Amino acid sequence: PFLINPGYNFTGNATGEVGSPSTAGFSSSTTLTPNIKPERKIAKEIGAEMRFLKNRVGFEVSLYQDNTYNQIIDVSTPQESGVSGIKINAGDIQNKGIEITLDGTPFKTKDFQWNSRLTFSQNKNMINSLYEGRTEYALGGGAAETSAWAIVGKSYGVIRSTIAAERYVNAGNAADPKNGMAVLNWRSDARTAFPKRSNTWKTLGDINAKFRGGFSNDFTYKNWALNVLIDAKIGGDMVLASYRFGTHTGVLPNTLVGRDAQHGGITWTSKYDGITYDDGLIPDGVFAPGQTITQADNTSASVGGMTFKEAYDKGLVEPSHAPQFYYRYGSSSTGVADYWVKENTWVSLRQVALSYTLPKNIISKIKMSSVVVSLIGRDLFYIYNSLPYNFNPASLNSTSTAAVGELGFLPMMRSLGGSIRVSF
Repeated sequence: PFLINPGYNFTGNATGEVGSPSTAGFSSSTTLTPNIKPERKIAKEIGAEMRFLKNRVGFEVSLYQDNTYNQIIDVSTPQESGVSGIKINAGDIQNKGIEITLDGTPFKTKDFQWNSRLTFSQNKNMINSLYEGRTEYALGGGAAETSAWAIVGKSYGVIRSTIAAERYVNAGNAADPKNGMAVLNWRSDARTAFPKRSNTWKTLGDINAKFRGGFSNDFTYKNWALNVLIDAKIGGDMVLASYRFGTHTGVLPNTLVGRDAQHGGITWTSKYDGITYDDGLIPDGVFAPGQTITQADNTSASVGGMTFKEAYDKGLVEPSHAPQFYYRYGSSSTGVADYWVKENTWVSLRQVALSYTLPKNIISKIKMSSVVVSLIGRDLFYIYNSLPYNFNPASLNSTSTAAVGELGFLPMMRSLGGSIRVSF
């Protein structure tokens, strides 16, 4: 994956110079740290397998721990160095988990049999150490101004952003119920409040699942066989850029809330222009200390430390216009990434396969030992999908292990097919 002896090589000749002297360039865009080592992995595993009731019920369990040392990664270097980065050995990344399988034959007769298999797996990874002097490393896989990171003491793939909402903290009262609420920005020209950006790195989620599971069932009746497979991913987060831009442009159903009186919008007559509106919202959040708002009579009122609802109840603010609020919530200049990081939990009907084996007395006449005709459907539908508006959980914008989300998701695709399997 890298040159072990990068250096300078001849790249051609200089034109317009006496004697056409040779020119040289560095043979790699990156260089190596001295004494770089090969990657090293130490794996430990213990397991057990048991079967009961004349092989009708089986149980398997496996516990494992893998530690990978000296992973080779690129660290950026100053531009004047002549290379874009230096390859180094990163410290210790650990994966440990458990895998459990329970299988059995709940029902069995001469002509009919039902075999079932239930699986459960849980993997927890941890960054134990990185390079000396470094506690975090950007993994890439970005979407909608978020990216995945490896941070010492955390898992591989935490989602971070510099445009997360700033959170209110009352330094003098740790029990203040407003602590943790979004701090609100005020846009006087639109008379709208919306969450303020933190402009510092904040952790918003984790791409890793809490656990995964599967449930497979095989039914056979005489020459017929049916397989039904369900699998599931529980937990983990996904960045939805389409949700951000759909909110920003007002094309998603969530932006209907408050758009007019029919959709819950507050009706009021503005003191500023005398016009009656019905698209009012009460944003959830707290005004920053020192925030003032110009009133209709040109006086100034302090709303610092108040929630928007408190300021509204005191007559110091009018409802925010829903279109303005949604526009700001997803805007490239004011949007906050908390809003488009969503839990990615799903349960999928992954496969249904129906097959028929032709009787022996038929295929023997055509000199064949077996003929099996099958119809197969894969990725048929999601029984449960936590993402809003049927977003596709599989529509990551990258094949990287650090991919955090989508950038314009593809529609869900199911495949239907058939096969004829012949044996002689």
